[in-house]
Order: sequence, then structure tokens, then C-alpha cells
Amino acid sequence: MRYRKSISFLTILIVILAGIAACSGVFLRGGGKEIPLRSIHQNLVMAYGQGLYKNESVSMALQARAQDLITLVLGVPTLLWSVLLAGKGSLKGRFLLLGLLGYLLYTYTTYSFGAMYNGLFLVYVALLSACFFAFILTFLSLWEEDIQSRLDKGFPEKFVGIILIITAALACMMWLKRICVPLVKQEVPGELEHYTTLVIQALDLAILLPTGILAGILLMKKNKFGYLLAPVMVIKQMVLVIVIIAMFINQSINGVATDISELVGFLVIAVILSSCLYLFLKNIKE
Repeated sequence: MRYRKSISFLTILIVILAGIAACSGVFLRGGGKEIPLRSIHQNLVMAYGQGLYKNESVSMALQARAQDLITLVLGVPTLLWSVLLAGKGSLKGRFLLLGLLGYLLYTYTTYSFGAMYNGLFLVYVALLSACFFAFILTFLSLWEEDIQSRLDKGFPEKFVGIILIITAALACMMWLKRICVPLVKQEVPGELEHYTTLVIQALDLAILLPTGILAGILLMKKNKFGYLLAPVMVIKQMVLVIVIIAMFINQSINGVATDISELVGFLVIAVILSSCLYLFLKNIKE
């Protein structure tokens, strides 16, 4: 694998830093009661008041802790396993590595720009940098492969491509609904009671969702770029959906109101994306 030493070094660094960040979010305590704050929109909001995310809103802190837990128990161990496989020349390992790096790049981009400042800010920035360069190097190493020739002829390009397009379109409609309804009513979206802008929605609508649609279209056309991009999007989206499900569960356990229909929808999407990942891994010839 080209760039193997650089990718391995960056990935080990990511494993260490992500482990520190996730453990801090899950296990650090301190503080106690929720803190009432006056937002820039002059709304009275309740900050979480404890641990690393004491200055976040209650809902956002619960979501962040759930994401840290998934990163710790699923993301970090799988990332370490995938880089070991990739180092042995496994194409499956390299695709898993690229997808997980994409997930962590997205995660620590949102932490760097969207989270309230805390003691791990520089760790988030270091993770953002390491994930970005590791992702680029891994992508370039895979670009040199003839991926289509390494897939069995029975691989269902159209099925996986359609799934990528549909899941991206559904997520796009969900975000647009949350944004446009308050705009029409001239209200502030619920997410902005404690924050200044919609970082996650901006990243999704500008980059992530168009990339998912593009990957689906190119895969259906059997384009080389589609064969490279599609499995990355499937892996990244699947892990992110698992994180979202964990967020719903953690909020429900702690008494925060959630939309059960959205949870059911994400469960269905998780199953579908898992089947797409299975098809990719099953059809890759090592």
C-alpha cells in the first residue's frame, strides 16, 4: 500500500487522540445541576452543567456523550483493526479505514466548529488535521487500484447507488424541513436556542449529502470514482446513523423529548446501509 507508513502513523495518532477525547466526554464528571443561561436570542436555556460538556445545551451534551460512547466502543477499535488489515494489503481493510476516517473527520470538524469551547479544543483541532491528511493519503492509495476488476461481476451497482441517493435525499428533506419552517414563521430553529448557527446542517447540505448523491450516480454508471466513493459513503453514513440512534436513546433515557418516527426511520436506514456494506465486503476479491 502506497503511503503506508504515513497512513499508519496518522491513524495511530488518531486512535490515541480520539480515545482521549471520547473517554473525556463519557467519563469526566464535575459540576452538578443544570445552569440557566440567557442566549444571544434572549431565550432562557439550560446548560448541561457537568463534565466536559457543561456549557452545552442539555440536548446537545447528551448527544455528544452518546457519540463519544460509539466512537470509543466501535469507531476506535474498528479503526485500529482496519489499519492493521490495510497494512497487510487488504483492500477491504483499506475501504474500512477510509470510511472510518471519513466518519471521524466529520465528527471532529463538527466538534471543532460547533461545540462550545472546552479544554479539549486543541485535541479536536489535532484530530481534524490528522483525519484530513490520513483520509487524503488513503484515498490516493486506493485511487491507484482498479477497483472494478476487484469486485465480483454480480455486485449490484444499481441497488447500492439507488440506496445512497435515497438516503441522502431523505436526510436533505429532513434538514430543509427543520430550517425552512422556522424561516417561514420568522422564528429561530430549536437548535439555535443556545448556538449561533447550524454547523451540522451546513456541512451536510453543502458537502456530505451532495457527495452521497454523486457517489450513487457514479456507481450506477460504473464510473471508477463511484466505485471508490460509494463504499466510503456507505461506511461513513452507517456509523453516523448508529451514532444518531444512540443519541435518540440517550436523550430518551434522560427525559428529553424525541420523535419516535425519526428513530424508526434511522433504524431502517441502518439496516439498509449495513446490507450495502455487506454486499461490498462480500464481493471484494482480495
